[in-house]
Amino acid sequence: MKKKMTVVAFAAAALSFAASASSYRYPQLMCYRSFLPELEETANFAKMGIPLRTVFIANTISANGKQYCQYPPVWKGMGNYDFAPVDAQLGDIIKVSPNAEFSIFLDLNTPVWLTRKVHHDSYNEITHALSSPIYMKEASNYLDKLVRYVEDNYGDRVKSYAILCGYTSEWFERNLRQSHVKNLAWRKWCAERGLKYGLSTPTESDLATGAFEGTVYDPATEQEKIDFWKFHSWIISEGVLHFSHIVKKNAPGKPVGADYGYYMICGKDPCGVGNLDYERVVADPGFDFVLSPSTYSGREIGGGTGSMLVAGTSRRYGKRFYYSIDQWPHSLKNEYSSFTWSFRTLAETLAGNTRNAAFALVHHANFHWFDMWGGFYKDPEMKERIAKIAEIQKRFADDDSAPMADVLIVADPDSAYGRIDPRMAANEELGRKRGAHCPEGFVPAYGCGEEFRNRINHIGVSYDVVSFNDLPHIDLKPFRAVVLSEVWTISPEKEKVLRDHVLKDGRTIVWAYAPGVSDGRSVDAKRIRRWAGVDFKTPGVTTTAMGGWNAVYAYDHRILTPEKFREIFEAAGCHIWMDDHVPVMANGKLLAIHVKDGGRKAVRLPRKCAKVVDLIGGRTVATDCTAFEDDFATPDTKIYEMVAE
Repeated sequence: MKKKMTVVAFAAAALSFAASASSYRYPQLMCYRSFLPELEETANFAKMGIPLRTVFIANTISANGKQYCQYPPVWKGMGNYDFAPVDAQLGDIIKVSPNAEFSIFLDLNTPVWLTRKVHHDSYNEITHALSSPIYMKEASNYLDKLVRYVEDNYGDRVKSYAILCGYTSEWFERNLRQSHVKNLAWRKWCAERGLKYGLSTPTESDLATGAFEGTVYDPATEQEKIDFWKFHSWIISEGVLHFSHIVKKNAPGKPVGADYGYYMICGKDPCGVGNLDYERVVADPGFDFVLSPSTYSGREIGGGTGSMLVAGTSRRYGKRFYYSIDQWPHSLKNEYSSFTWSFRTLAETLAGNTRNAAFALVHHANFHWFDMWGGFYKDPEMKERIAKIAEIQKRFADDDSAPMADVLIVADPDSAYGRIDPRMAANEELGRKRGAHCPEGFVPAYGCGEEFRNRINHIGVSYDVVSFNDLPHIDLKPFRAVVLSEVWTISPEKEKVLRDHVLKDGRTIVWAYAPGVSDGRSVDAKRIRRWAGVDFKTPGVTTTAMGGWNAVYAYDHRILTPEKFREIFEAAGCHIWMDDHVPVMANGKLLAIHVKDGGRKAVRLPRKCAKVVDLIGGRTVATDCTAFEDDFATPDTKIYEMVAE
């Protein structure tokens, strides 16, 4: 293994990567959001320098039985629209915030009357609704008329639009039942691609197991299952693009996006969620941003949070992602206050929300303070912190420097299509009966991307997340370690990408379970040695010199603990910012550090800085330095500016 990379060498690599960053197509946005009117809080945010307000024009109810929108529905029937509630909703905001600007969220879920008409509730069965010609016609007409009305009457105030549909209005689906309209869409999709399968989509029992250890599908005998998951995601991506183009036609020049593209999805079911076609959507010129809350694991104090999206893919196409800060504060007592990721004290509320905002700032994301059902930001101390963060956001809004990272985590939708939905393996009796677990008793395909990201958050390194297809298009020189934990399918085309761009320059590659077991045509455990350097199921964590690169392999992903990752990354020559095992986020100008336990902390910089400034505290903590020390509270989050020489 290579020795630890020097400060000078890493600085050169980091600057090389920063130079390759894409320019973003639209300005950075920060806004206040709530499902409720929350007019007093809207006025407060405007006074804090955040006049942009998200407005959800919705016709449906949430899973907790509450109306998403407190104003009457606009979509009343077939071709029957009442825009008076739009005027009331926006007008009330303008009364308390005369300079208000709007980020308009548009609900396309089926109202009750349309659910009765098409026999499908898009909230729970979005792929079925999107397969219905009646739904597509009615929803398209409604969206067309609604956006025209908003643009004609409020266009000078509207900064962006987002289209929402599906489970929790985030283009999800967790339903694998068959229906007439989806079966018809399946047949058409197959015919257009020259595929000859059955007249109906595969059943849940068919999809619940794979030929290889009950987990990975064998393309030689189970290609229909792989193609079904592609079709399942394709229906949703087609819907996202269809509706985004309608908005774009009526609001040219304004960014359009959706809550979509969830790959790091709670360790559960990226296949079943149906967002795996996100790369095609993000690349489309008629689509401008994807939205996501932070992942629901890793939110605890001391955790590093992170997006469900693959941020690097959006950046590759010059598109920001939209990050939702929606974590329950200590002072809010309701039915959700018992969530394990709710903050428990004022100190946690301040440190945790600052960490979440820092993630957005470092990644140049749009972000909204999501006061979901009201009461999230009542504490004066939190208001003061939000105002300070707004000042920082405005100061760095034009910056587009790339993450200063030398660890790369790679998402691979292509491999995800080829494995069972882990939800079925982990939670369903059928999965247990059909052998969806390994003989050793764990689910190998269970969200390793997100889980590994969470573990890496605890070891004092800075990382980036991209998709496999991004690899030939980004500068990989800075990256000393690449985590390919979910790459089970390596076709000849993907092998060429790996050989040409990744497996070289002394880089360390971290594999888990069964790398390359499928070549896209069949599965064979003997292929794994070619990538892992050792045989399938070799015990422990092994490191093998592969001639120009190093393979680290663990059959059981559970033994790749944060401590083991740190050991691997130190040996690979990655820059370890701190001896403390804490989350670190950095780009070319900003550095954020979150700690659960305070005290005096030492920080090693990857390059020499003229000075380091605590942006929240408003103080210079070090000058002419390659390292510095600072005092942290318990808990705490610091956001620093690293001023170049």
